[in-house]
Amino acid sequence: MQILKKGDLIGLVAPASYMDEEKLKSAIKNIESLGYKVRVGESVKNRWHSFAGEDFARAKDLNTFFRDKDIKAIMCVRGGYGSIRLLNLLDYDMIKKNPKIFIGYSDITSIHMALYKKCNMMTYHGPMAVSNFSGEYNKGTLKHFLEVVTEDKIIRKLENFGKELKFFNDKSCEGIVVGGNLATLISNIGTEYDLDYTDKILFLEDIGENTYKIDRMLWHLKNLGIFDQVAGILLGDFSDCEKSGENDMELEEVFSSHFNGYDKPVCYNFQSGHCTPMQTLILGCNLKIDGKGKILEQKL
Repeated sequence: MQILKKGDLIGLVAPASYMDEEKLKSAIKNIESLGYKVRVGESVKNRWHSFAGEDFARAKDLNTFFRDKDIKAIMCVRGGYGSIRLLNLLDYDMIKKNPKIFIGYSDITSIHMALYKKCNMMTYHGPMAVSNFSGEYNKGTLKHFLEVVTEDKIIRKLENFGKELKFFNDKSCEGIVVGGNLATLISNIGTEYDLDYTDKILFLEDIGENTYKIDRMLWHLKNLGIFDQVAGILLGDFSDCEKSGENDMELEEVFSSHFNGYDKPVCYNFQSGHCTPMQTLILGCNLKIDGKGKILEQKL
């Protein structure tokens, strides 16, 4: 596992939407104040429609930064939409020979999936420069992120920041954790960037989706047989996922309808996703769900 050290160079890329330039400047200043060097991708300050530059330019930044031996970690500046447009432009053979810390969440799920599928690479479902480290950023998010990327721990217990970690049953499992944003993952289902879910732990989170849409996407995964294939399920933060009408299910009712009586471990309320503070989760890495002990452990 690669470890980030003070003085290391972090490359900032924008695979998806464009961002506010003042927030970008603030994020760069904050990251540099932590003792790291920063290099910004050429397309980061650009804009093409809602994207941070044209597709080829955003993909070129990713390929260039993975190829650059001086860059020790690549952090996305924000999500939004657009990562899926880059998947066929990435040089996976080169990236596989130059693995490094890659960090992001939300729309970045498309790239997490592709890097695991094509390169068998661990990636970090964690904070992004503009989204999480501009202005007066959350220190809990930073603390956990730095613990994960700077400390060489074989076993790490994952604990919420005060919110109760919940389990649907007392079952236990271990497996490689994959996934990310639910809506983004659904868009890759059936493509060459989709995953083999056999014996994996499926991590899911989302934001701003009505509860009936969450239910529909979970049924899509269920009807594909993915819930039968996985070893267990980890549900992260589902921010602003509200009912669209008074007769709709509440979010927890949606989850209960799928996972009450499910014969595999399901942990939910895990604070990773579009929440503040947020935990950093290593994707492509072993995870243990202990429903009886109510414990989550990541193992390298």
